[in-house]
Amino acid sequence: MRHLNLKSTSHRNGFTMLELTVAASLLGMVFVVTLPLLKHVRVSRDAAQQRFVAQQEVANLMEQIAAPATEASGVTDESLTISPEAASHLHDAQVAIAREPAEDNLQQVTISLTWSDDAGQPVAPASLTAWFPVSEEMP
Repeated sequence: MRHLNLKSTSHRNGFTMLELTVAASLLGMVFVVTLPLLKHVRVSRDAAQQRFVAQQEVANLMEQIAAPATEASGVTDESLTISPEAASHLHDAQVAIAREPAEDNLQQVTISLTWSDDAGQPVAPASLTAWFPVSEEMP
């Protein structure tokens, strides 16, 4: 006599609703954690790039001031502005140049560059200070 095993014929291959629900929940949790993290990484990367551009621009401006041709060409502090390339990366960028007398017949020159981030919030300025010999033509 033969016995049929009914249990073996009802075996299913595939996902059950419980497995599908658990997989969807895990995938949802991964997205909930990953998306804000990726946004934070992007914002941090953009801020670092803006800071790098600002520091390079301040260094370029200081080189223009330090160049001997600056005095001969009549370039003044007011005429120094940031480059168009830097302006495209730095929103509302403004340059401030301060000259103060220092010891030993030197003049302290400080260049500060301020700008706003993508949200419109002011960012801590990038500054560079150098000391130059005082010339008779400079105040």
